[in-house]
Amino acid sequence: MPPARILALTDLSRNSLAGLDLAERFAHRIRGRVVVGHVLAQAGSRREDGPVGRSLVWIQREDREHLLRLAARHIDPLRLAGVETLVDHSVRAGLRRLVERTRPDLVCMASHGRTGLHHLLLGSIAEHTIRTAGVPVMVTKGEPFPDAGDPLRVLVAVDLSDDPQLFTQRVAGILTPRDELILAHVVESRGRIPEHYGAEFALPEPDLPRLTQAVHARLGRVKLGPKGPRLLVVVASGRPGEALVAIERRQEVHLVAARTHGRRGFDHMMLGSVAEFLARKASCAVLIDPKPG
Repeated sequence: MPPARILALTDLSRNSLAGLDLAERFAHRIRGRVVVGHVLAQAGSRREDGPVGRSLVWIQREDREHLLRLAARHIDPLRLAGVETLVDHSVRAGLRRLVERTRPDLVCMASHGRTGLHHLLLGSIAEHTIRTAGVPVMVTKGEPFPDAGDPLRVLVAVDLSDDPQLFTQRVAGILTPRDELILAHVVESRGRIPEHYGAEFALPEPDLPRLTQAVHARLGRVKLGPKGPRLLVVVASGRPGEALVAIERRQEVHLVAARTHGRRGFDHMMLGSVAEFLARKASCAVLIDPKPG
């Protein structure tokens, strides 16, 4: 089922308005409803009495009025389901609570796309939301997104650790026969070959051309039905994140869809996440869907 309820997050900054615009366009495409959400971080003292409490109430009231104005300006009234504000000691904790309160099918937000030391030190609210929301998260840096009546080109990245048919069909559920779906996989050109490629490729240095051909044949068995979008299969080799970004730019897609294991802490720091790499580096909007289980 396509997502019906979209939580569009904003920190009231100019940059975050791209997330509202994307939510509005996507809601039109899937006939969904949008809730515009904002978290006010309560820094310093947690007292709610006296001057501190009165200032917090005043700021919260001002933020809500601003949020209502932004919602009216960026979201079609027929698609607007309301606005939600929440106060918490941190933005990250508040976002978790806001997702729990609104119970969306999809979270939509803008991302600065920070990389390197700046990203390591400051972290990323978008990536934190991807790992903790428990629902699909769509991020954008403000790139144009087609209107509901215009064709949409979507790149679906699969890693073959589970059945590519299931995720591909899930994404195809939001597409029409006019759209195009590009199913992509990257064969890592170094390191141990994963077991899910098959025993015949479990070698220190497998035959990459033969493995690429075998993966292409496997993805070619994915079927979308007569009313599904046009399907193209692309198989590349190299580092997964970098290769997928290269495919995204070469194919000029409007949306990249990928799955994530939602790793956290030391495991996430050591293993990284291709999905989060795409969210930082891709030129277009990125839809990250958490793997079940």
